[in-house]
Amino acid sequence: MDDERTGEDLSSAGTGSDLAGILADYFEKFDITHPGPLPPLEGEDPGLRRLEAALSASVEQLGQTFGDLRRYTSNVSHELLNPLSVIKGKAEVTLLRPRSKEFYEKKLSEILEHANAMRNMIEALLELSRLDLGDRPSNVVLLDLEVIAEEACQRLTLIFNRRGQQVEKEIHSAKATGRSALILALATNLLDNASKYSPPGGHLGIRTYQDESTQESILEVWDTGPGMSEEEIRQCFNLFWRADGSRHMPGYGIGLPLVYRITQIHGGKIEMHSGKGEGLLFRVRFPEA
Repeated sequence: MDDERTGEDLSSAGTGSDLAGILADYFEKFDITHPGPLPPLEGEDPGLRRLEAALSASVEQLGQTFGDLRRYTSNVSHELLNPLSVIKGKAEVTLLRPRSKEFYEKKLSEILEHANAMRNMIEALLELSRLDLGDRPSNVVLLDLEVIAEEACQRLTLIFNRRGQQVEKEIHSAKATGRSALILALATNLLDNASKYSPPGGHLGIRTYQDESTQESILEVWDTGPGMSEEEIRQCFNLFWRADGSRHMPGYGIGLPLVYRITQIHGGKIEMHSGKGEGLLFRVRFPEA
């Protein structure tokens, strides 16, 4: 059998067995890493046109999914190697010669800090994986975004105090349904992100309220940092993405993808308003309970 069939061959394929043979030839040579175009299924039969469109879309989606998987694997490997390399380096330097008790304690504390950071990253990745297994969260309850916002602020009080930052709270009752732990993780990640990008001694804020015009419950977090360009806003929810000016800051580029996924599975929407040098506002809209 020839390796390829021409358009004439396909147009003359008048039976199901001919079409099956053509498709068998294609998929026997199919390479998911470099999927070639589907051979043209010529003819006027509407069913044939639908089949061609569906198969072409599936092949394109397979190629894109495989490419995303390769990038994801590469990024995860890179991000895990960074703290492991630091841990290995600190341990090797410590073991070069006998040291004082104080030196050992200092280095072990540094190693523990990097190990904890790596654990936090792995836990966030696992949470993202678990969220991808279902379209809707289980164990949903009626909750109030005002309570969620207050608890998120309390969790980050030490960070705000250490950076000398003032948090402006305008929180009002705003009822929604969902998993309380997930919505709390969303609010905490947004506040932590706002703190990182606001200057020491600066201020940031959080708001919750009901939008009566849209019948939605709103959670907003804003900062006084450098803001984002339109291109950066388009990319910021990609896993491991970080703006060029923020690569020196702690973190792994997982927080905002987690925020996006939590919003998505709760049927919510995220709006972002910013400009370079103008700070950044995240507005999360949840269906009103």
